[in-house]
Amino acid sequence: MKKSLLALAVLGAFAGAAQAQSAVTIYGSFDGGVRHQNRTVADTASANGGVWTMSSNGQYNSNRIGFKGVEDLGGGLNAHFNLETGFNTGTGVQDGALFNRSAFVGLGGSWGSLDFGHQYSINFKVVGTYDPFSYKYVSIIPLAGLGVIGGTAANPIGGVGTLYAAPLTRLDNDAQYSGKFGPVTVYAEHAFGEQATGFSDASTNAVGAVYAEGPITVGGAYTTRKNNVATAPAVSYQDYKSWTVGGAYATGPFRVAAGYSDSKQDTGVTAAPEARGKNWWVGGSYNLTPEAALTAGYYETKTTQPAVPALETKRKLFIVGGTYALSKRTNLYADIDNSRYSVSAGTAPKNLTGFSAGINHLF
Repeated sequence: MKKSLLALAVLGAFAGAAQAQSAVTIYGSFDGGVRHQNRTVADTASANGGVWTMSSNGQYNSNRIGFKGVEDLGGGLNAHFNLETGFNTGTGVQDGALFNRSAFVGLGGSWGSLDFGHQYSINFKVVGTYDPFSYKYVSIIPLAGLGVIGGTAANPIGGVGTLYAAPLTRLDNDAQYSGKFGPVTVYAEHAFGEQATGFSDASTNAVGAVYAEGPITVGGAYTTRKNNVATAPAVSYQDYKSWTVGGAYATGPFRVAAGYSDSKQDTGVTAAPEARGKNWWVGGSYNLTPEAALTAGYYETKTTQPAVPALETKRKLFIVGGTYALSKRTNLYADIDNSRYSVSAGTAPKNLTGFSAGINHLF
């Protein structure tokens, strides 16, 4: 009898919590397929028969499972949260931290939204409005994640090296404001560095805006941060600055988009005081039928390194992808892409050709 009463009390507590929470949504994306590449970037020659892979965090659309909650506080004010994690299709292994994709809470109203935690950066949100592929095939296409300036002669990835890591997809310890006023959405954020050496060390600040009215979308963002460019355990926090601008035009079944980004990293080295990465892209999509669509894009990245001033790396990527919707939530996809890597120091250019095909389901 006592156990029954205790169980009823626990159920009552959960019921009260459910009533207070006005809306909770479970959502996600599950992507499964295969990919073939004629070689890896580091290979000096094509692999025998190429490399077939299935394990991925989503070839077309990133795998995720998430939880969103919104509570009406009255007077037009709401409290909300978002928890989102990623996983690998081929192995079922969780992708990093428990909520590696999003973990933030905030308040919202007619004035906008103020959120705190691990969340997508302003750079990511703005660039996504003028990416031809709208952040599909993210493991192939470097955009918001292109916060890395580097590369080597052996691995001329053209912006996805390891010299100065500063990815701008998501930020930890981020306080971010967003507000939509008519056709204009504005953003501002500060991500705390949490370093005893100084308030600004390892911190990130950014502002951005997007104008979207009718067929036209135009946006831009500016980000500054203090990166530690020294080899551990040494510390040398130096300025990193990045800006991006672009736009898109959509009418009927057509959409075209183009953008540009420029990143600079101070090195603290007198002989070579700056590293730089530039990225530009253009592409478009066409809906052949209500179910079938084609998208094509060209992305070019150029980086220079302070350690080897003569070493300039480039990546030229061309990708074509197609989708066929079996329903509103499930579609088949396929792409073919070619990346050409080159280094000014005389290393022979490398060509990487890939093909992907699979199925993506939203829930």
